[in-house]
Amino acid sequence: MLFFFYFGLLHTKGSLRDNDNSTPMLANRTSLKGGFIFITAHGSKGALKRFYSTGVDVKESKLSPYWVTGFADAESTFSLKVSKSGATRSGWNIVPEFQITLHSRDLLLLRKIHSFFGVGTVSERQTRDQVYYTIQSARTIANVIIPHFDAYPLITQKKADYLLFKQAIGLLLSGQSRSSIEGINKILSIKKSMNKGLSDILNINFPTILPEPRPEVSGLSIPDPNWLRGFVDGEGYFYARSLKNNNYSTGFSVNLIFSIFQHVRDEGLLTTFIEYLGCGRIEKASTRPDGVNFVVSKFSDIKEKIIPFFQTSPLEGIKNRDLLDFVEVANIIEAKGHLTIEGVNKINSLKSGMNSSRVINKL
Repeated sequence: MLFFFYFGLLHTKGSLRDNDNSTPMLANRTSLKGGFIFITAHGSKGALKRFYSTGVDVKESKLSPYWVTGFADAESTFSLKVSKSGATRSGWNIVPEFQITLHSRDLLLLRKIHSFFGVGTVSERQTRDQVYYTIQSARTIANVIIPHFDAYPLITQKKADYLLFKQAIGLLLSGQSRSSIEGINKILSIKKSMNKGLSDILNINFPTILPEPRPEVSGLSIPDPNWLRGFVDGEGYFYARSLKNNNYSTGFSVNLIFSIFQHVRDEGLLTTFIEYLGCGRIEKASTRPDGVNFVVSKFSDIKEKIIPFFQTSPLEGIKNRDLLDFVEVANIIEAKGHLTIEGVNKINSLKSGMNSSRVINKL
């Protein structure tokens, strides 16, 4: 038998608020640690661990608002979840959702974001090694999330999804989507222009829905160095590459690569990085035909432009450890250590623990 628990703990400085999220779970363990209630639960999709704020501030870091927007440009989603419901006049229920999904090794970073906004829930799907920061309350989104992104705007094409999402939030708070089929049609028109559009089931039930015009996002420019820090925390990649090369006495050539991946629709934004950082190039992604990369591989640019930028503006997530290893490899190369067997071995050792190979201890 599956039991349903609906938790309505709010996460602003010491008060309670409306229910941000409700997920069917069977709770079997609760503990308190570091200002969070830890609830290990099991539901229809496997083990889920949820972390609810007890009203105690998490003070690992004070995030810059521009960092939060840059990271959201990289990692967040704005969506409208639609399901049949006998509890509404329209026969359909709509749940808005602002969510950030990360690998579980970045749980601490997600807690920082949770502390920044002061609302929402943090959960972990243990079978997928993923953690989620989620808000599903229209009123909370209107009171907290929308004011933030209005003051510190998104600049990728995700901004169009946000503007449509914001429009839908207004309709949800007016009650139109619950009281009439016209209201649900308007919401579905908006949803059809967002993300992946309507599901097959919704297209079958609402075959005449036309998409809401998608807002145009133009005039791209990086508003603040912290925006770029946040974006790189989400989409950046620091990589040390060693290749067999008989032209070197060690039998290997070593070079460093800094890259940022984006869908081709944001190629214009990546182009602005070249001017902003004073280096780099745009390449088509070899693994995805719809993707492009901003790439810096010239060692002098890495050493004189990329590393100094991030030394004055450190990253916030687990990726900062990759950056530190990246810097250590750069120092080895600058000292010509990569021309020795010992240096190559040290570089390979650092490389083996970077990016997806990094292992950390979870909370």
